[in-house]
Amino acid sequence: MFLKFLKVKKKVKMHFIVVGTNFKTADVVNREKFHFSKESLPEALANLNKRKSIQGSVILSTCNRVEIYASVDNVDNGFNDIINFMSSYHNIPPDDINPLVYKKNCHEAVFHLLKVASSLDSMVIGEYEIQGQVRDSYNYAQENNATNGLLNKLFQAAIQTGKKVRSETKIGEGTVSVANMALDITKKYYGSKDCFNLLIIGAGKMASLTASNFRNHFANCNVCVTNRTQSNAIAFAQKYFSDVIDYENRYNEIANSDVIVVSTSSENYVVSSQELSQLVNGNKTKKRLFIDLSIPRNIAPGIGEIPNCKLFSIDDINKIIETNLGRRAEEIESAHKIINEVAEEYFEWYMKQSIMPTMMAIKNQMGIIKDRTIASYDSFYKNLEEKQATTVSEMLDSYADKIIRVIMKNIRRAATKEELISITNTLKDTLTLDINNE
Repeated sequence: MFLKFLKVKKKVKMHFIVVGTNFKTADVVNREKFHFSKESLPEALANLNKRKSIQGSVILSTCNRVEIYASVDNVDNGFNDIINFMSSYHNIPPDDINPLVYKKNCHEAVFHLLKVASSLDSMVIGEYEIQGQVRDSYNYAQENNATNGLLNKLFQAAIQTGKKVRSETKIGEGTVSVANMALDITKKYYGSKDCFNLLIIGAGKMASLTASNFRNHFANCNVCVTNRTQSNAIAFAQKYFSDVIDYENRYNEIANSDVIVVSTSSENYVVSSQELSQLVNGNKTKKRLFIDLSIPRNIAPGIGEIPNCKLFSIDDINKIIETNLGRRAEEIESAHKIINEVAEEYFEWYMKQSIMPTMMAIKNQMGIIKDRTIASYDSFYKNLEEKQATTVSEMLDSYADKIIRVIMKNIRRAATKEELISITNTLKDTLTLDINNE
């Protein structure tokens, strides 16, 4: 009996990758081209998972980033499949996509997801919206059967990491959100004036945060809301003590408003410059502030060219957000320590997934060898008392267990994480016990 080549059943190795664009790599004009609405996600995930290399996926699409996370059987093929998917789905040539996206795989991709979920990769370090956005994106993908075991493990770890960073550090204290900035812009634009008309178009989470902020800071502000779904607008109005108008009448209300905040999921402009310019011709001296919190943009850029109309897009808001990183340096360092701990736990789990099947296969073969060895010494073994025979069998089992532990221990000592994965895969593919040559 000797160690030779045993064919262990090959298991397809999964790699974790991400292809994305964010406020660092693309402006709002380009980011909105890659945007996925919530309604489009089931179809998008289904189409993406049909690609040959894609074994599972999650799409994260927010105002500041669009990222596609995937479990793939080949990194390069996975990157190509995602780029080609984005190209066909959004009708954008691949050559136009590549300069605007980043591609990360394995360790780098894991750390990226953990940083995103912990808001360390956000425009505003410590902002809390991203944690819920990561959770919702993962839950939606899972509900649509788009994830697999690897993605489930990683996203559950990322969500818990975000919670842990927020609860165990002060990184979120004093942060400035996009909704907060809408308030600050209004204060700067109108000074001490607090008696003005505010129109909110939209009734979602960002619109709610905006209404809450204005209600708390402007006691005499008149708030009006409109939304395509009238029932949502009515519920919103009851919560924030605002008036409701029909969506079709929004331009008439805009003409009477001082501040217009738009935050909807519309794929098109809900406020156009042509229609607005016709309405305000009669009162060109009235100052109007437009704040667009939407991706894709919901307010036509040309509105900023109309006299006395000031327009802020999501990118304009991001540019004026100032974060004091020096004051938070200690909290950021603490957050990185938490991320590193979670990452180490994940990498340990991942390595075991590679090692254990091989070790179990070798152990099974040793069990066969044990049985055949005992059979070859049958004349001796059958003369042993039952207790003695049991002891011999247990000794051989213990010997096999020690060999497995020694192999695992020595592999870990001899290799980095990357080398360990490579060695383990080689072991899977080639190491064998030839039980036929005894």
